[in-house]
Amino acid sequence: MTPSLTELSTLRPLGDGPCTVALIAPAGAVLPERIETICTLLGQMGYTPRLMDNAGARHRYLAGTVEQRLTDLYAAFNLADVAAVWCLRGGYGCAQLIDHIDWQRLPDVPLLGYSDISVLLSAFHARDRRAIHAPVTTELALLEHAEGEARTARAEAMTSIAPVLAGDGGYMRAEHVAGPTAPVEGVLIGGNLTTLASMAGTPAALHVPQGAILMLEDVGERLYRLERNLYQLLASIDLTRIRAVCLGSFTDCDSTGTDTSLEAIIQEWLAPHDIALYHGLPFGHGDHNQAWPVGRTARLETSALSWSPA
Repeated sequence: MTPSLTELSTLRPLGDGPCTVALIAPAGAVLPERIETICTLLGQMGYTPRLMDNAGARHRYLAGTVEQRLTDLYAAFNLADVAAVWCLRGGYGCAQLIDHIDWQRLPDVPLLGYSDISVLLSAFHARDRRAIHAPVTTELALLEHAEGEARTARAEAMTSIAPVLAGDGGYMRAEHVAGPTAPVEGVLIGGNLTTLASMAGTPAALHVPQGAILMLEDVGERLYRLERNLYQLLASIDLTRIRAVCLGSFTDCDSTGTDTSLEAIIQEWLAPHDIALYHGLPFGHGDHNQAWPVGRTARLETSALSWSPA
Protein backbone atom coordinates (compact mmCIF):
# COMPACT_ATOMS: atom_id res chain seq x y z
CA MET A 1 0.00 0.00 0.00
CA THR A 2 1.60 3.27 -1.08
CA PRO A 3 1.18 6.27 1.24
CA SER A 4 -0.86 9.14 -0.11
CA LEU A 5 0.86 12.45 -0.73
CA THR A 6 -1.44 14.00 1.88
CA GLU A 7 -0.14 11.58 4.51
CA LEU A 8 3.43 12.36 3.55
CA SER A 9 3.28 16.16 3.55
CA THR A 10 5.92 16.23 6.23
CA LEU A 11 8.30 19.08 5.55
CA ARG A 12 6.71 22.39 4.69
CA PRO A 13 9.02 24.46 2.48
CA LEU A 14 10.85 27.05 4.54
CA GLY A 15 10.63 29.65 1.79
CA ASP A 16 9.89 30.12 -1.87
CA GLY A 17 11.17 27.59 -4.38
CA PRO A 18 12.21 23.94 -4.07
CA CYS A 19 13.02 22.47 -0.67
CA THR A 20 16.30 20.56 -0.76
CA VAL A 21 16.79 17.82 1.82
CA ALA A 22 20.25 16.25 2.15
CA LEU A 23 20.26 12.53 2.97
CA ILE A 24 23.15 11.01 4.92
CA ALA A 25 23.94 7.70 6.61
CA PRO A 26 26.29 8.54 9.51
CA ALA A 27 25.82 5.22 11.29
CA GLY A 28 24.51 1.85 10.07
CA ALA A 29 24.48 0.68 6.45
CA VAL A 30 21.27 1.20 4.48
CA LEU A 31 19.69 -1.26 2.06
CA PRO A 32 19.85 0.08 -1.53
CA GLU A 33 16.17 -0.63 -2.13
CA ARG A 34 15.26 1.45 0.93
CA ILE A 35 17.25 4.39 -0.40
CA GLU A 36 15.51 4.21 -3.77
CA THR A 37 12.06 4.15 -2.14
CA ILE A 38 12.88 7.09 0.11
CA CYS A 39 14.12 9.26 -2.74
CA THR A 40 11.06 8.41 -4.81
CA LEU A 41 8.65 9.31 -2.00
CA LEU A 42 10.41 12.58 -1.21
CA GLY A 43 10.35 13.53 -4.87
CA GLN A 44 6.63 12.77 -5.10
CA MET A 45 6.07 15.01 -2.10
CA GLY A 46 7.57 17.94 -3.97
CA TYR A 47 10.96 17.98 -2.31
CA THR A 48 14.41 17.66 -3.80
CA PRO A 49 16.26 14.79 -2.13
CA ARG A 50 20.03 15.02 -2.45
CA LEU A 51 21.62 11.69 -1.65
CA MET A 52 25.23 12.02 -0.57
CA ASP A 53 27.80 10.01 -2.51
CA ASN A 54 28.63 7.52 0.24
CA ALA A 55 25.14 7.00 1.66
CA GLY A 56 24.96 3.54 0.11
CA ALA A 57 28.48 2.54 1.13
CA ARG A 58 29.22 -0.39 3.44
CA HIS A 59 32.12 -1.07 5.80
CA ARG A 60 31.23 -4.08 7.93
CA TYR A 61 27.76 -3.11 9.26
CA LEU A 62 28.51 0.61 8.92
CA ALA A 63 27.58 2.98 6.13
CA GLY A 64 31.16 3.30 4.99
CA THR A 65 34.38 4.19 6.77
CA VAL A 66 34.72 7.13 9.14
CA GLU A 67 36.29 9.12 6.31
CA GLN A 68 33.42 8.35 3.93
CA ARG A 69 30.77 9.29 6.46
CA LEU A 70 32.57 12.52 7.37
CA THR A 71 32.87 13.42 3.69
CA ASP A 72 29.11 13.05 3.32
CA LEU A 73 28.47 15.04 6.49
CA TYR A 74 30.44 18.04 5.22
CA ALA A 75 28.95 17.79 1.73
CA ALA A 76 25.39 17.64 3.05
CA PHE A 77 25.67 20.68 5.29
CA ASN A 78 27.29 22.76 2.58
CA LEU A 79 24.72 22.14 -0.15
CA ALA A 80 23.23 25.31 -1.56
CA ASP A 81 19.74 26.07 -0.23
CA VAL A 82 19.59 22.92 1.90
CA ALA A 83 16.63 23.07 4.32
CA ALA A 84 17.70 20.16 6.52
CA VAL A 85 20.10 17.25 6.74
CA TRP A 86 18.06 14.10 7.37
CA CYS A 87 19.61 10.82 8.49
CA LEU A 88 18.58 7.71 6.60
CA ARG A 89 18.81 5.42 9.64
CA GLY A 90 20.47 4.89 13.02
CA GLY A 91 22.15 1.62 13.96
CA TYR A 92 25.66 2.22 15.25
CA GLY A 93 28.52 4.47 14.23
CA CYS A 94 27.86 8.13 15.07
CA ALA A 95 30.18 8.08 18.08
CA GLN A 96 33.09 7.23 15.79
CA LEU A 97 32.68 10.60 14.08
CA ILE A 98 32.68 12.99 17.04
CA ASP A 99 36.45 13.21 17.57
CA HIS A 100 37.02 13.89 13.89
CA ILE A 101 34.39 16.52 13.04
CA ASP A 102 35.72 19.91 11.99
CA TRP A 103 32.82 21.99 13.28
CA GLN A 104 33.94 25.05 11.34
CA ARG A 105 32.94 23.17 8.19
CA LEU A 106 29.33 22.69 9.33
CA PRO A 107 26.96 25.63 8.78
CA ASP A 108 23.97 25.87 11.12
CA VAL A 109 21.55 23.64 9.19
CA PRO A 110 19.06 21.48 11.16
CA LEU A 111 19.99 17.83 11.66
CA LEU A 112 17.14 15.28 11.87
CA GLY A 113 17.25 11.76 13.28
CA TYR A 114 17.06 9.61 16.41
CA SER A 115 18.26 6.32 17.93
CA ASP A 116 22.06 6.18 17.37
CA ILE A 117 21.75 9.69 15.90
CA SER A 118 21.16 10.83 19.52
CA VAL A 119 24.96 11.11 19.77
CA LEU A 120 25.11 13.65 16.96
CA LEU A 121 22.03 15.51 18.19
CA SER A 122 23.68 16.04 21.58
CA ALA A 123 26.97 17.12 19.98
CA PHE A 124 25.12 19.62 17.80
CA HIS A 125 23.25 20.98 20.82
CA ALA A 126 26.52 21.36 22.74
CA ARG A 127 27.76 23.62 19.94
CA ASP A 128 24.56 25.68 19.65
CA ARG A 129 23.51 24.08 16.37
CA ARG A 130 19.96 23.04 15.54
CA ALA A 131 19.07 19.41 16.20
CA ILE A 132 15.70 17.67 15.94
CA HIS A 133 14.86 14.30 17.44
CA ALA A 134 12.69 12.94 14.65
CA PRO A 135 11.95 9.84 12.54
CA VAL A 136 14.73 8.79 10.18
CA THR A 137 13.91 8.69 6.48
CA THR A 138 13.73 4.88 6.27
CA GLU A 139 10.52 5.22 8.28
CA LEU A 140 8.93 6.78 5.22
CA ALA A 141 9.26 3.38 3.59
CA LEU A 142 7.62 1.69 6.59
CA LEU A 143 4.44 3.60 5.83
CA GLU A 144 4.02 1.43 2.74
CA HIS A 145 3.35 -1.59 4.94
CA ALA A 146 1.58 -0.02 7.93
CA GLU A 147 -2.19 -0.27 8.28
CA GLY A 148 -4.90 1.16 10.50
CA GLU A 149 -3.84 2.98 13.64
CA ALA A 150 -0.17 2.20 13.04
CA ARG A 151 -0.35 3.84 9.62
CA THR A 152 -2.04 6.92 11.04
CA ALA A 153 0.49 7.20 13.85
CA ARG A 154 3.46 6.91 11.49
CA ALA A 155 2.01 9.51 9.15
CA GLU A 156 1.42 11.86 12.07
CA ALA A 157 5.01 11.32 13.22
CA MET A 158 6.32 12.38 9.83
CA THR A 159 3.94 15.33 9.75
CA SER A 160 5.19 16.48 13.16
CA ILE A 161 8.61 17.29 11.69
CA ALA A 162 7.44 20.33 9.72
CA PRO A 163 6.48 22.66 12.61
CA VAL A 164 9.60 21.77 14.59
CA LEU A 165 11.77 22.42 11.55
CA ALA A 166 10.02 25.75 11.06
CA GLY A 167 10.68 26.75 14.68
CA ASP A 168 7.04 26.64 15.76
CA GLY A 169 5.88 25.87 19.26
CA GLY A 170 4.78 22.32 20.02
CA TYR A 171 3.06 19.97 22.41
CA MET A 172 3.20 16.34 23.57
CA ARG A 173 0.99 14.51 25.99
CA ALA A 174 2.72 13.39 29.17
CA GLU A 175 1.62 11.62 32.34
CA HIS A 176 3.11 12.26 35.76
CA VAL A 177 4.40 9.10 37.44
CA ALA A 178 6.35 10.16 40.50
CA GLY A 179 8.33 12.95 42.13
CA PRO A 180 7.50 16.67 42.33
CA THR A 181 4.25 17.72 40.66
CA ALA A 182 4.99 21.41 40.30
CA PRO A 183 5.40 22.64 36.72
CA VAL A 184 8.97 22.37 35.43
CA GLU A 185 10.80 24.42 32.83
CA GLY A 186 13.96 23.06 31.29
CA VAL A 187 16.03 22.42 28.18
CA LEU A 188 15.10 19.31 26.19
CA ILE A 189 17.93 16.77 25.92
CA GLY A 190 18.28 13.01 25.51
CA GLY A 191 17.26 10.31 23.07
CA ASN A 192 18.08 6.62 23.07
CA LEU A 193 19.00 5.37 26.54
CA THR A 194 21.35 2.56 25.49
CA THR A 195 23.22 4.77 23.02
CA LEU A 196 23.62 7.66 25.47
CA ALA A 197 24.74 5.36 28.31
CA SER A 198 27.41 3.86 26.07
CA MET A 199 28.86 7.34 25.53
CA ALA A 200 29.45 8.05 29.24
CA GLY A 201 33.04 9.11 29.86
CA THR A 202 33.81 9.73 26.18
CA PRO A 203 34.05 12.93 24.10
CA ALA A 204 30.56 12.07 22.81
CA ALA A 205 28.98 12.03 26.28
CA LEU A 206 25.52 13.55 26.67
CA HIS A 207 25.55 17.35 26.88
CA VAL A 208 23.61 18.31 30.04
CA PRO A 209 23.01 22.05 30.56
CA GLN A 210 21.72 23.40 33.86
CA GLY A 211 17.99 22.84 34.19
CA ALA A 212 17.40 19.99 31.73
CA ILE A 213 14.45 17.76 30.92
CA LEU A 214 15.89 14.35 30.03
CA MET A 215 13.93 12.52 27.31
CA LEU A 216 14.56 8.76 27.04
CA GLU A 217 13.41 5.88 24.81
CA ASP A 218 14.73 2.47 23.78
CA VAL A 219 14.05 -0.69 21.80
CA GLY A 220 14.70 -4.42 22.13
CA GLU A 221 16.34 -4.41 25.57
CA ARG A 222 15.72 -6.65 28.60
CA LEU A 223 14.67 -4.83 31.75
CA TYR A 224 17.93 -5.51 33.58
CA ARG A 225 19.88 -4.06 30.66
CA LEU A 226 17.75 -0.93 30.76
CA GLU A 227 18.47 -0.54 34.47
CA ARG A 228 22.18 -1.09 33.87
CA ASN A 229 22.17 1.56 31.15
CA LEU A 230 20.12 3.93 33.27
CA TYR A 231 22.53 3.59 36.18
CA GLN A 232 25.52 4.23 33.94
CA LEU A 233 23.94 7.30 32.39
CA LEU A 234 22.73 8.82 35.66
CA ALA A 235 26.03 8.10 37.42
CA SER A 236 27.93 9.89 34.66
CA ILE A 237 26.09 13.22 34.82
CA ASP A 238 25.47 15.92 37.41
CA LEU A 239 21.95 15.09 38.53
CA THR A 240 21.48 18.54 40.04
CA ARG A 241 21.18 19.70 36.43
CA ILE A 242 18.18 17.43 35.72
CA ARG A 243 14.72 18.74 36.56
CA ALA A 244 12.65 15.89 35.14
CA VAL A 245 12.89 12.65 33.19
CA CYS A 246 10.36 11.89 30.45
CA LEU A 247 9.89 8.41 29.00
CA GLY A 248 8.87 7.77 25.42
CA SER A 249 8.24 4.28 24.07
CA PHE A 250 10.35 1.30 25.14
CA THR A 251 9.45 -0.92 22.22
CA ASP A 252 9.89 -4.69 22.48
CA CYS A 253 11.63 -4.35 25.85
CA ASP A 254 11.24 -7.63 27.71
CA SER A 255 10.32 -7.66 31.41
CA THR A 256 10.26 -11.48 31.68
CA GLY A 257 11.20 -12.73 35.11
CA THR A 258 10.02 -9.75 37.14
CA ASP A 259 6.75 -8.07 38.01
CA THR A 260 8.49 -4.72 38.34
CA SER A 261 7.82 -2.03 35.74
CA LEU A 262 10.47 0.13 34.12
CA GLU A 263 8.78 3.17 35.64
CA ALA A 264 9.17 1.69 39.14
CA ILE A 265 12.87 1.05 38.56
CA ILE A 266 13.53 4.55 37.24
CA GLN A 267 11.48 6.09 40.05
CA GLU A 268 13.68 4.27 42.57
CA TRP A 269 16.85 5.80 41.11
CA LEU A 270 15.39 9.32 40.77
CA ALA A 271 13.66 9.56 44.17
CA PRO A 272 16.79 10.45 46.21
CA HIS A 273 17.40 13.38 43.87
CA ASP A 274 13.82 14.68 43.96
CA ILE A 275 13.54 14.47 40.15
CA ALA A 276 10.08 14.25 38.59
CA LEU A 277 9.25 11.28 36.34
CA TYR A 278 6.78 11.35 33.46
CA HIS A 279 5.86 8.71 30.89
CA GLY A 280 3.61 8.10 27.91
CA LEU A 281 5.25 10.63 25.64
CA PRO A 282 4.80 9.76 21.94
CA PHE A 283 8.38 9.39 20.74
CA GLY A 284 10.74 6.49 20.19
CA HIS A 285 10.99 3.32 18.12
CA GLY A 286 7.27 2.58 18.06
CA ASP A 287 4.62 3.81 15.66
CA HIS A 288 4.30 7.06 17.61
CA ASN A 289 7.50 9.01 17.09
CA GLN A 290 6.70 12.71 17.28
CA ALA A 291 9.49 15.18 16.57
CA TRP A 292 10.87 17.43 19.31
CA PRO A 293 13.57 20.13 19.30
CA VAL A 294 16.77 19.23 21.15
CA GLY A 295 18.01 22.21 23.13
CA ARG A 296 14.71 24.11 23.16
CA THR A 297 13.30 25.28 26.50
CA ALA A 298 10.07 23.49 27.35
CA ARG A 299 7.46 23.46 30.11
CA LEU A 300 6.35 20.22 31.73
CA GLU A 301 3.09 19.97 33.63
CA THR A 302 1.06 17.07 34.99
CA SER A 303 -0.35 16.07 31.61
CA ALA A 304 1.67 17.87 28.92
CA LEU A 305 5.07 18.87 27.65
CA SER A 306 5.10 22.04 25.54
CA TRP A 307 7.71 24.27 23.96
CA SER A 308 7.51 27.83 22.70
CA PRO A 309 8.50 29.04 19.22
CA ALA A 310 12.22 29.42 18.63
